Amino acid sequence: MKHLAPWRKPLYALLALLLAADLTYSFLQYLHQPLDGDMAWNVVPAADVAPVLHDPLGFEAMVHGRTYPNPNRFFCHWVFRAYLGDAPLLLQSRFHAIDSVYLACAIAKLLIHLLLLFLLAAYATGSIDVRRLEFIGAAVLITPLFQANGYRSYMGIIDPSTTYSFFYALPCALLLVYFLPVFLRAGADRGLRRHWWWTVPFAFVVCLSGPLNPGAVLVAVLLLIAQPLLSALRNGWAGPVPFLRSLPASYGPYLLPVVVLSLYSLHLGRYNSITIETLIPLADRFAQLPIGLYYLLTQKLGFPVLIGVIGINLAIVSRDRSTAALRIIRTAKWIAAFALIYVLLLPFGGYRDYRPHVVRYDTVMPVTLALFFLFATSTLHILNALRSRWYVVLPLAAMAVFTVADEPGFHQDRCERAALEAIAASNEEVVALEQECSVVDWRPIHDPGLSELNAELLLIWRITDRKKLYYNATGQ
Repeated sequence: MKHLAPWRKPLYALLALLLAADLTYSFLQYLHQPLDGDMAWNVVPAADVAPVLHDPLGFEAMVHGRTYPNPNRFFCHWVFRAYLGDAPLLLQSRFHAIDSVYLACAIAKLLIHLLLLFLLAAYATGSIDVRRLEFIGAAVLITPLFQANGYRSYMGIIDPSTTYSFFYALPCALLLVYFLPVFLRAGADRGLRRHWWWTVPFAFVVCLSGPLNPGAVLVAVLLLIAQPLLSALRNGWAGPVPFLRSLPASYGPYLLPVVVLSLYSLHLGRYNSITIETLIPLADRFAQLPIGLYYLLTQKLGFPVLIGVIGINLAIVSRDRSTAALRIIRTAKWIAAFALIYVLLLPFGGYRDYRPHVVRYDTVMPVTLALFFLFATSTLHILNALRSRWYVVLPLAAMAVFTVADEPGFHQDRCERAALEAIAASNEEVVALEQECSVVDWRPIHDPGLSELNAELLLIWRITDRKKLYYNATGQ
């Protein structure tokens, strides 16, 4: 921090303190969120998860036409299973078995939160230097937007479900890591060291992680080359090879692997048995889009406030004719085009009965993250370049709205913890629970046979000393 002016050092310290306070609050929220119903399915694992774990690249599906769950999501399954299988056991040297599971989940969510926050601040400032006042300022602007409760069902990033955090938020973070060198070079005229040898293996990880990345990659790359492509067409198309040679030299090694593997991943996704089982006509899926968008944008203040502030920011920035201001306006147009194309492509990704309107907070996560970035970069530009003394009220008011809305929720795990303690203490082979909440599941279990996979997971986590089935007796 030696490069900071004297007056900036206390401001940096204040912002760092605010950021630490918000992250601590988020960690406590994550610590008290219940366990989800896909944990045992992935960690034990269930029999139908075995194919994706044994065939990382999905060759069985491609060569033999075999269908099974998530053939193009190996890395999510592998990382989730490795972490949730080992982390609670490692923590048990200092914590009780039940506490170790909740703590492991909270640590994972906070690490993903931190990674995304770092990346968004890097994109917003064009730098990875955390010592810069602008960087810490961007992080402080963005972190209230991460809603653990509050508006989470409409614009959430870190999901209460640990499984969803690994399958949605973490892949989005990996995608942002992948494109960061290209962005820093093209957007801020500064580059990272060009170690292109890592792009192909990392592209495999990005494209075979989660359901969102392949589509987001293809839309982003399409828009990235759209302007030079249009220029080439206007000036007389000379063929694909001259066009590719006209692109910046860094684009090829970064973009080609991830584009090819995204196409492969999308094709591999056609063999996803979960999507096949819930298939409905494409026209019906498109008919659900307006409903999903209506719910996202009208039921809570989250998105209206965020989009409203961004709109005001862009109106202010548009009055500035500097190069930086013009870049922000151009980026806003790019994000708007990305959002439109991305949302219109969502119905092609299939249908899930628990996501009836196709558009939901998890499926639009790339768009949400782009809006977070645009909010931060436009706000910073106004504060730094235009220096309006009254403008600061607007971002502070927006941050206050999100901070107040994100209620603690520290009670959410109480019922489930009590049930787990009852299962651990019981001498019965089948435990009748007095609690009516879900226990390592999506909903209460009234048939002990349905708890078998969960019972195996509790044994793996050493919460029980033998396999114990359980059921919620109060609802019967």
